[in-house]
Amino acid sequence: MKKNQKKTSSLLVSAGLLLGSLAHADDDYSVNFSGYVRAQTSIFLEDQEETAGNDKWDVGMARTSLQLEMDAQAGDVFWKAVGRLDKEYQTSYLDDLEQLTQTQTPGGFATTQDYLDQYQTDSLGDFLREFYVDFSLNDRVDVRLGKQQLVWGESDFFQALDVVHGFDYRKRLFFENNEDWRKPLILANFNVDVPELDGNLNFYVRPGWDRAEDMGSNFNIEGGRWIPHPYRGVDFTAFTDYNEDNPNGDWDDPTFGLRWNGTAGSIGYSFAYLKTFNPQPIINPAANSAVPGAFGVTSMQSYGELAKNQVLGDWVFPEIDVFGFTANTYSQSIDSTLSAEFAFIPDKPYNYGALQSSLPGWAGVKEKDTLVTMVRLDKELDLSSWLGTNRPSLTSIQLFDTWIVDYDENDEIVEFASFGAKKKEHTTYLTFFTLLNFNRDTINPSLVLGTDLSNGGGFAIPAVEMVFGDNWRFKGEANLWWTDGDQKHVAAGSVPGRNPLGALENSASFFDWFGDDNQLTFTLTRQF
Repeated sequence: MKKNQKKTSSLLVSAGLLLGSLAHADDDYSVNFSGYVRAQTSIFLEDQEETAGNDKWDVGMARTSLQLEMDAQAGDVFWKAVGRLDKEYQTSYLDDLEQLTQTQTPGGFATTQDYLDQYQTDSLGDFLREFYVDFSLNDRVDVRLGKQQLVWGESDFFQALDVVHGFDYRKRLFFENNEDWRKPLILANFNVDVPELDGNLNFYVRPGWDRAEDMGSNFNIEGGRWIPHPYRGVDFTAFTDYNEDNPNGDWDDPTFGLRWNGTAGSIGYSFAYLKTFNPQPIINPAANSAVPGAFGVTSMQSYGELAKNQVLGDWVFPEIDVFGFTANTYSQSIDSTLSAEFAFIPDKPYNYGALQSSLPGWAGVKEKDTLVTMVRLDKELDLSSWLGTNRPSLTSIQLFDTWIVDYDENDEIVEFASFGAKKKEHTTYLTFFTLLNFNRDTINPSLVLGTDLSNGGGFAIPAVEMVFGDNWRFKGEANLWWTDGDQKHVAAGSVPGRNPLGALENSASFFDWFGDDNQLTFTLTRQF
């Protein structure tokens, strides 16, 4: 805690230096403010089976956000600050979920902290999302220092090279703007222009000064509204911890990356290497009821033996190496832009085993060479004569594949700990996106579709955004899922769908997690 206070204090000192530099700048300077106020709500189209009542048509989320941005120019130095305040109203559904969580798993987040803190801003460090300075060392070298977002790669829905940062998936596990849920980090970011080779070198160093809560991706393991079914109302923090000091993933360790961007004729390309943290947490199970285990644990005691006020395991973000390549070009013959992205991760960690237990995937960790591939086609279609659109409509098709190169069926690797469906050698998603524009871009319907070609299931997001003047935006969308497997979680003496602790869950792949989550979402934004 003291470490985090020091880091927050250093940012405040930097803010003071910024104001001082502007007040005493010899050159002209300017300061601009902008931002938005946003209200967002979601309504269930189906009953949430974990809770006792019928939740159909209930409000699952009632959220308000205020984002403030400041841009300041002082001579050749540019400063940027972004702050965001998120607040939520505790709906009746969240009341039921909090009570269920406290009853099933006392002693975790839901009983020791404000239940809404998992979804909203509760500290200055959370509010100050970005704070950095841009300047040039010379005609070739540009520098950005401070808390920032650095996006590498070409992917939209699933990350291949966009792994510099973690993401906060607790508010919504899907259907969100990456910029809003990406977790900014303190980086020294350099860009070196090399015109002789038609390219530039971008490299960064993360010195390890970030808060623990800024590291890795957050899934809603607190038992909230976006923990995947069937674990709504099960607070995993009651019997697991985040381990920020694990030797395989110490969050204070510096990380870094470098990327070469260039052009070869009509083809844009990049090569990248990153030393970073695994995008999702891995459970490192306890070897016994008191001593945390290390990678390679091969046996698992029963839940009943371990759950007596003991830590069952630690959530760890192991360090990984990522070797990446991207390419993009315009094809005149099909009037389309083609993009590809490849990320090779040697010894990527996966949870495995214990498939027939109440905690599948908790046998330990196995490391497997993994190749992630994305190919995409973007095309503008002129549909004005058919639909009356006012300009060509952007359409995109993307194929995303994760290949475990040294796959072995007997490894019993799972997608995510506590879900027992075996991960296949290839996990392949196909997505489709189209955006239509009417009435001078003031009425903008869109459609997103996706399916899992390996396991079945998928999603559809029909939406429309309305633009009112320069400041107001309203978006309504339906978040719809279809599933191929079953969420089998039947425990002796339990009601199916409730009290999944001690139950078996060994069939649900990724899209099956969202089997009861069809809902409507409405967003009203006032920009300023």
